[in-house]
Amino acid sequence: MRELIFNITDEHDGKQAYHYLRYCEHFSYALIVKMRHTENSLLLDGVPIRTIDRIKAGSVLKAYIPEGESYFTPNSDLEITTLFEDEDIVVFDKPVNMPVHPSKNHQTDTVANYCTARYGNAKFHVVGRLDMDTSGIIVIGRHSHAAAVLTKNGGEKEYIAIVEGVLENPCGTIDAPIDDSDPAVHKSFIAESGQPSVTEYETIAANGVLTAVRVRPKTGRTHQIRVHFAHIGHPLCGDELYGGSLEYIGRQALHRSRMVFEHPINGTVLEFKSELPEDMQKLMEEIKK
Repeated sequence: MRELIFNITDEHDGKQAYHYLRYCEHFSYALIVKMRHTENSLLLDGVPIRTIDRIKAGSVLKAYIPEGESYFTPNSDLEITTLFEDEDIVVFDKPVNMPVHPSKNHQTDTVANYCTARYGNAKFHVVGRLDMDTSGIIVIGRHSHAAAVLTKNGGEKEYIAIVEGVLENPCGTIDAPIDDSDPAVHKSFIAESGQPSVTEYETIAANGVLTAVRVRPKTGRTHQIRVHFAHIGHPLCGDELYGGSLEYIGRQALHRSRMVFEHPINGTVLEFKSELPEDMQKLMEEIKK
């Protein structure tokens, strides 16, 4: 159980603990409700209090984050590079062909299985998950509060993608609404009924057949980058689901190469980078010849 300590300043004197946690420290409503039903989850100067009780300047408020358990099968044989780790978050460099969560065809070879082996049965929270065949940086909240703050604050994500053809505009913005509301379809599509979706890109290299682009999605829709480039007639190499060819690579050529965000607890700005995996690196070298 993670302990968070808050020194109450004059500006928060007399506020309800609920109001302080919810609106000043960005605790989710669901977490506060869970804390209400967890004995001694809030202490003010060492004395248990309720969320409706008032806090006072000069006091120390301790909040204990109650967590559920992971029921995934642990697998310590998996290999994932760790870029950063502390009590609140862990940042991985996810390899190709590794799902984040178990499914019918992937019961024990996922990030979830690795985390269960590494951290015991503590529940983990993925922030901005990656598709199985998309490689690169992925952030895990080690408790629900860290995950909620990271989700709310967003941060900056940058990808490298290799698309088919030559883009008419070397740099640009794709602004088209995406609908991912039908889980039975297992794919997203452009539709007026969809959510606003914006993707910025710039060309890194092109050889007349393929184009490598640096991509910065400004929204976070399911399959956003894949759908947007297919929409403008340049699907990602290897992305069969959205019309890409397997001639050059055996999976969608998409890699999350950079992330910048504030640490959810101490506010430190963190930046992480990830090199292209071997298959995309070889394709990049071919494009640059």
